[in-house]
Amino acid sequence: MNLSPFFSIVIPCYNRAAFLHHTLQSVLCQTFSNFEVIFVDDGSTDNTKDVAGQLQKRDERFRYIFQPNGERGRARNNGIKNAKGEFIVFFDSDDEMKPQYLQQLHDGIQKHSNYNFYAGKYKFINNNKELNSTMKVVPAGEHDICLLLKGNPFACNFCIRTANANLRFFEDDRNLATTEDWMFLVENLRNDRIMVFDFVGLYMNQHADRSMQQNNLLIERRLKATELLLTKLLFSEEEKKILWAHTFHFCSVHAYLDGNRKLSMRYLLKAMQTGGMKPKWLMALIKYVAGRRWVLTVKEGRHQK
Repeated sequence: MNLSPFFSIVIPCYNRAAFLHHTLQSVLCQTFSNFEVIFVDDGSTDNTKDVAGQLQKRDERFRYIFQPNGERGRARNNGIKNAKGEFIVFFDSDDEMKPQYLQQLHDGIQKHSNYNFYAGKYKFINNNKELNSTMKVVPAGEHDICLLLKGNPFACNFCIRTANANLRFFEDDRNLATTEDWMFLVENLRNDRIMVFDFVGLYMNQHADRSMQQNNLLIERRLKATELLLTKLLFSEEEKKILWAHTFHFCSVHAYLDGNRKLSMRYLLKAMQTGGMKPKWLMALIKYVAGRRWVLTVKEGRHQK
């Protein structure tokens, strides 16, 4: 194995044995081959270790690390500390890389070599159907913390330079799980930038066990993460308004998805009071008041005109 791979692919995993064969096969099928895989088993209790062990025997680029369960932030930090590559690519254990992903990422880094953070785009897969992610509307090019104040369109689908003396690690508090990738980017882009490329490099698999399905926990942890960020970093008053307004909107959406229309209204009104009236928030307010069926009827009527 090349002692200095270009990429270290860090994959945290907890009880995802059922997805691993497909996920890891998509990594091994990359057209760009100068990489290592650091697979961090976060205390799995299924047969994850057996599946990983079989792959380790077949491919010397694969490294398996076991740790007691400490959530994904700690697992990713463990991967960072063990990485030998020039760049670290974060990848989830239930997702899929397109064959050209690493090659396109490599080529983009070569053309824009003065950044510490890079990202391509991704789509969702749900029952074999492709769905666009929030990255679709993010313009290619350089971005700073302003993009992250509104939320995290990247999920944890990004790449970082290993030799970055100012790198701030992932939060490893399990009470902040699901927000650690957003907090990581906010903290690191406070004084840095990320280069976004326009290619779609991977698919995120939407399934019932995905962490983003836990609406009550997502609300609780997003509020806690926002409060913690405000204690760790300096923000202008305008930045604080943007941060809180979009946090309240995030909570409103997940309260609605959880079937709690009253709570979703309360958070949406807080978002409007903090960040002003925005068209998408006004549409959400109408939907919360009148019901989703009425909004769909209006949209259908417009299309028929």
